[in-house]
Amino acid sequence: MRIKVVSLFLLLGVFFIPNAQALTSTPFDSASLLKVYEDSMKSVQYTRINARTDKEKEEANSKLFAWMEKALRLPGSFDYPFDSLTTLGRLISPDNKFRIINWDVPKSGGTNGYYGFIQSYNEKKKRYDLFVLNDHTADIPNLQATTCTPDKWIGMLYFKIIKEKGSNTYTLLALQCYNKLITRKFIDILTFNSQGIPSFGKGSFTHLPTTYKGNPKRLIFEYSAQVYMSLRYDDSKSMILFDLLGPIEDGLEGQHQYYGPSFQVDGLKWNNGTWDYVVNVKARNPNDKGDPKYSDPKNHDYKINKPVYKPK
Repeated sequence: MRIKVVSLFLLLGVFFIPNAQALTSTPFDSASLLKVYEDSMKSVQYTRINARTDKEKEEANSKLFAWMEKALRLPGSFDYPFDSLTTLGRLISPDNKFRIINWDVPKSGGTNGYYGFIQSYNEKKKRYDLFVLNDHTADIPNLQATTCTPDKWIGMLYFKIIKEKGSNTYTLLALQCYNKLITRKFIDILTFNSQGIPSFGKGSFTHLPTTYKGNPKRLIFEYSAQVYMSLRYDDSKSMILFDLLGPIEDGLEGQHQYYGPSFQVDGLKWNNGTWDYVVNVKARNPNDKGDPKYSDPKNHDYKINKPVYKPK
């Protein structure tokens, strides 16, 4: 009889905890369990990036994903910071109503797999909901024109959440390492319906250049994986600013592996519920030469508005 009782407790332990370290915790101690889950994820967060084979990376990522999902379903988990998981993106919305936790797994072929969760407060049901983000980039024929759900999501890494005053939408800035040749950056729109369910993509862009066809749900920038493109939110201007992209040589239009940033900066300005496209924003250097971000224009070797292709 004693052997059966011990076995039962071991089974319960496997159900409630990720490893033997948690045997000192009770199933109802959320704070302790969250710390155990965090420590377990910390032990594999670098393996999913640096392992020698894709199989080893996927095995480490499967553990990380399962532990994160269990952790985020615990009471009180929304406020748990997961500070030691430095290789994961952790963003909280400006109004503190939701957060996105997501990450990537680099593969040997030069592509990346993307994973994540949205944890949001459901005002109608007075509870926190958890949504798993399932990467289906390869199954979406027109990324620019498609509204997506968490179940059919365009995999990317989010690095900024913007919420303008009086708006019920959230603007997301993100990065996607598409392959060895091309990197993508996104400006996407996140909304929640009356049931608290999120969706990605909304026709909130106006006055777009003629290069944009129709009414895009998101803006996508494709450029050489060998260069850096700036995409950021400028608080002082209340604008999204980004480098204008173009081919390094005439005749390479449309071949985005040869695209790079010019020294022209365009932007988006929020205007009564939409983002208005603004051409050639004057995003100058700080005037103070003592500022570490100051760059003397005399040292620049370029032609205005000419795309420049320089390695990272």
